[in-house]
Amino acid sequence: MEYGEERVVALVDMDCFYVQVEQRLNPALRNTPCVVAQYKTWKGGGIIAVSYEARDHGVTRNMWVDDAKNLCQDLQVARVRELHGKADLTHYREASVEVIEVMSRFAVIERASIDEAYMDLTAAVQQRLKDMSVNRIDPSLLKTTYIQGYPQSSSELEPHTEDLVFDKEEQRSRGLHQWLASLTPSSLGEQSSAGLQLTVGAFIVEEMRAAVEEQTGFRCSAGISHNKVLAKLACGLNKPNRQTILPLASVTELFNSLPIGKIRNLGGKLGSSITETLGVENMGDLTRFSQAQLELHFGDKTGRWLYDLCRGIEFEAVKPRQLPKSIGCSKNFPGKTSLATKEEVQFWLHQLALELEERLTKDRDVNGRVAKSLTVGVRQLGDKRPSSFSRCCALVRYEATKISSDSFAIIKSLNTAGNQQAAWTPPLTLLHISASKFSDAPSSGGITGFLSTETSLSQSRFSTSQLSNKSSLDAKSVSPCKQQHGTIQSFFQKATERPTIQKDGEEEVSVGGKASPAPKSASESHSGAERRSSDVSESPRRHIKSFFQKRSTERSSSMKNSLNIVEKNNSEDCVPVVSPSRTQCENPDNEQATDVELNPNPPSGASEDLLTCDRCSQEVLAWEMPEHNDYHFAMDLQKSFSSSSSSSAATTSCNISSSSSPPPLRGGVTGSAQSSRVKTKIRGQSGPAAKKLRSQGGSASTLDSFFKKN
Repeated sequence: MEYGEERVVALVDMDCFYVQVEQRLNPALRNTPCVVAQYKTWKGGGIIAVSYEARDHGVTRNMWVDDAKNLCQDLQVARVRELHGKADLTHYREASVEVIEVMSRFAVIERASIDEAYMDLTAAVQQRLKDMSVNRIDPSLLKTTYIQGYPQSSSELEPHTEDLVFDKEEQRSRGLHQWLASLTPSSLGEQSSAGLQLTVGAFIVEEMRAAVEEQTGFRCSAGISHNKVLAKLACGLNKPNRQTILPLASVTELFNSLPIGKIRNLGGKLGSSITETLGVENMGDLTRFSQAQLELHFGDKTGRWLYDLCRGIEFEAVKPRQLPKSIGCSKNFPGKTSLATKEEVQFWLHQLALELEERLTKDRDVNGRVAKSLTVGVRQLGDKRPSSFSRCCALVRYEATKISSDSFAIIKSLNTAGNQQAAWTPPLTLLHISASKFSDAPSSGGITGFLSTETSLSQSRFSTSQLSNKSSLDAKSVSPCKQQHGTIQSFFQKATERPTIQKDGEEEVSVGGKASPAPKSASESHSGAERRSSDVSESPRRHIKSFFQKRSTERSSSMKNSLNIVEKNNSEDCVPVVSPSRTQCENPDNEQATDVELNPNPPSGASEDLLTCDRCSQEVLAWEMPEHNDYHFAMDLQKSFSSSSSSSAATTSCNISSSSSPPPLRGGVTGSAQSSRVKTKIRGQSGPAAKKLRSQGGSASTLDSFFKKN
């Protein structure tokens, strides 16, 4: 097998796909001159698809419907549906998905467009060759297959063959038989035969095309060769509803008369540059140049690629992809309909964003992926290019308002009239937005999901530990709280709902998050559980304090265990969980008493590791000072919400700072006091400025109600 003949690649192209979709929706359109047009505001609308019956009358794409009817009086017109003021292609996209699903059963698929797909048949061909038990291929299995370059004329056997005029189907049959005859029995036994591989690949494509027509009703054409470039060329040689094999040996004859711009990837600037630089028109003319000459003009990589390509050799892989790489929508505004005001630009950007949001949301739900990049493109009046400006930005979320505002921010610099003017200069004749760079959608995201998950896990552990205690109540009696709370409030509340260790039937302490209930009578357990449930439901505002207290209690217990500090008094080993009443939380005068109850034990540790808080004069471990300051900040913030006015709130905050006592913090010696003091940044005494109340009357808001409200 020669260089470049290792693979079998096919391109499948649906025949006038939009017309076939409309004919399936309306069977009366079958076998009639038919076109698909969008809009009808000017000359009946523009034609975007033409049936082969209409093409015989000279009707082409991009023609106006009124002009087409002058060429074909019996022309049938199917209209594209409209949504958000533009063409809605949903029916065609859904039909394309049907076709791709059938094709994917036969080989690796790379979707190229809404009506095209590449197939890598190499593996499927190798498997078929292993299973073949006959030494010849029946021509009836390839009843719609053409062989490019066949039938070949022989001056000795058929001196006047070139003068004979054959029917196209007869030429196809003769060429196929001649091709199959060239596959000698010896080559049939060799799996490396390039011709045999192409033939078996064509047989697989015949089966695939038949399956597509049977299951969807759509017909398609195909090209079979050794790479993408040749497969695409072969596909267009014999349409409709036919397929063509393009052997490497037939490439030279084809390229001698094929313009460079007709080759895949050479229809743009590179093709024009080749024509201007080298003074050539056809692809075959490039074979006159050496690889060194091509590399000199176009660089090493491009020159080497062109040297192989003009000989029919190319190695671009068929990438498995059944989903489009991007999802986008656009609208043209030709002539007098061009967008000349800022309001018009914003309106149509929003309409495009609405469609994009719907399609992206559906794609995320069906395919489990999300786009990360947003591309905006425009064309200005007088510019003949497909797009005169294109820029990208991050796609933050699937929301039409956000998409349209980001898009406008990207293109507003193009308005030479100025941002303060209502006009838009120069007017726009095209708007295009698209989303790309897809990745797998996260299973759950955001802080809400995180907090909700943490809360549910905490409640689940609590219920499990209570059910394990056979002498206690049933699970319903010890439910942590029947009342539903907001996500952030529940995050703080979970600290008070964790399982605890009971000692002497009086106090509760949690150690390491594990519950080990002490023996207790059922009646006492019942009353205790009811009291805890009542405390939680009646005093939701205590959750922030309980959160800080719980953290401090756990750390204090952990440090005591690590230092083997054994307290002689049982009452000193347990920290009572005190639930301050609603009045205490709301009344600043009771704040000192509440904090004293929450802080029965001073921190234990070496004297050199202790720092004195400037706000409450309590000794705090140096490495705990940041959290201690956070406690003061939280308390000041809560007071700022409940203050009646700015002046009274500032006075109250100052009183609390001098009288309140923070919760206990863990003790122990873990480092030098000097290094700890250097690393610790102590806040100033002044707290945050008190906020003004929204209204002078009514009940004051608190920090918990703020979280709950939001």
